[in-house]
Amino acid sequence: MWGISLKPEQNGDLMYIKEVKLVETREVRQPSFPYAKPTDFYRLPESSPASAAMADKVSLLRLTTDEGVQGYVETSHQVAKVALELSPYVVGLKVSQTSKATDLLYRLTLPVGRAGIYVHAVSALELLMWDALCKEVGMPCYSLLGGPSREEARAYASHLHPRPIDELRREARDYVSQGFTAMKMRFPSGPWDPLGVERNESLVKAVREEVGYSIELAADCWMSWNLNFAMKMARKLERYELAWIEEPLLPDDLKGYTKLSKEGVPVAAGEHHYHVYDFLRLLEAGVRILQPDALWSGGITTMKKVIALAEAYGAWVIPHTSNVYNLHVVFSESENVMPLVEYLPHYRWMQNFSLNPQRPKNGRFTLPQGKGFCVEYEKFT
Repeated sequence: MWGISLKPEQNGDLMYIKEVKLVETREVRQPSFPYAKPTDFYRLPESSPASAAMADKVSLLRLTTDEGVQGYVETSHQVAKVALELSPYVVGLKVSQTSKATDLLYRLTLPVGRAGIYVHAVSALELLMWDALCKEVGMPCYSLLGGPSREEARAYASHLHPRPIDELRREARDYVSQGFTAMKMRFPSGPWDPLGVERNESLVKAVREEVGYSIELAADCWMSWNLNFAMKMARKLERYELAWIEEPLLPDDLKGYTKLSKEGVPVAAGEHHYHVYDFLRLLEAGVRILQPDALWSGGITTMKKVIALAEAYGAWVIPHTSNVYNLHVVFSESENVMPLVEYLPHYRWMQNFSLNPQRPKNGRFTLPQGKGFCVEYEKFT
């Protein structure tokens, strides 16, 4: 166990951050499922990770205040190491100073940050502050964010990785029987495959025929296509009335997003975008379904800014997983702007230390109960 603790500034009677520590790190063996990836042009071995951010180790961080209140966040081990490097800059701040912490750390890391692992680390530190603050006042996080605005939030089942047609149909049928009214599948192919358009369409056709048109069906490209291939796919898939195609292009291909957004299938993006500026660029490019993640995009502070922008543009915000944190934002907002919550039925996404991970029932999440992020963790010394 290692951590950083500095002498705090004097903040009167208000609770301040005393230290941030790494509690424990664990190896995680996530199941491997096939899907199209942006590295598929290079024919990497099957055992290769999808990206450097795919964590094989996860860490639990703990923030402790001068009054002994503790906040927790689970993140990848790579992110946890960077968060600990940055933690001296938040030690001594009041736990309520989330806006200051986020802006300070953004400016501090400009030469090396603005995207990726450094923003993930800023997010982790900001979420630690929210958890401790809400525990101090004895409320769930959504209460301090303006909520609750509703008692339930509709979830969509996010899996349906490429597999034999019969198995794929069976899986889709199973989600319907569990009460899900929306689901998301993955594509098997991209521009490197001469038969890619046909392979992709055959799986979409099979799922759509199985669940009918009363079920919302989305499909995830995970940054693996280029514009020409995406345009062909959008025209081919229009007949299946997809709710959206997700991240068809590389995150920085904003001109491509501008052209693709004019096609017949709605486009979603944002999982790999950061801070409010990236999301403004997506909106300007015509994207109307944004997918920030409180654990990745800059914390709750950034999420709230993105939601305000989206509402002004008439767009939806449908967050990328991390439900421990995202759910509190969702429950503090109207269904008009945040209509759906992603649920990964075959993963425990950053819930490896949690004793009470929240699961949807009949396709819906219910209002979390408790303090902070309403998560109970194993006992650690």
